[in-house]
Amino acid sequence: MKVIRKYYFLPLILFLSLFFDGQISFLVSRFSSNSFEPTSFLFLYGFMLLSLYFSEIACIWWGILFGFCFDVYFLHTLGIAFLVFPLLQVIFYRCNQIILVNRLTRFFTFLLTILLFQILTNLLLILFIGIKFNWITLIIYQIVPSLILNMLLLIVLQPLLEKIYL
Repeated sequence: MKVIRKYYFLPLILFLSLFFDGQISFLVSRFSSNSFEPTSFLFLYGFMLLSLYFSEIACIWWGILFGFCFDVYFLHTLGIAFLVFPLLQVIFYRCNQIILVNRLTRFFTFLLTILLFQILTNLLLILFIGIKFNWITLIIYQIVPSLILNMLLLIVLQPLLEKIYL
C-alpha cells in the first residue's frame, strides 16, 4: 500500500497542493498590505521529495508537467516554471543524499529552493520578456514576505507534510 501511495498518489497530492498554495497566497494577500506580495510555496516541499521515489528522468518529466501547470495557473504565461522546475529536479536528484537527511536540512533546503526559484524566474523574466525592475524592491516586497510566510507555514505544517510525503 505504501508503494501505491508514493508512486500514484504523490503526484496527485502535489497537483492539488498547487491549488492549495494559490488559495493560501490569495488569503494572505488579502490580509497584508497592498505593496507586499507573499506567495505560498508549500508545493515545493513535496516537489523536493519527488527525487526519493522516482528516477531522474521521471523527475524531470514531473518537473516539466508541474512547471506547465504552475505557469498556467500562477504566472499566466508559458516557459518560466516550465524551465526552472526540471532544473530544480536535477539538482534535487543529484543532491538528495545531502539535502534530505533530516528535518533541519529539509527546512533550509525548502527556503533555499524558494529563494532560488524566485531569483531564477525573475532572471528569466528579464531575459525572455525584457521586464526591468528594481531588485531591492523585488527582494523587500516579494521575496522576503514569501520566505517569511513559507517559514511560518513550514514550522506549523512540517510534521503533517512529512507524514504525507515521507
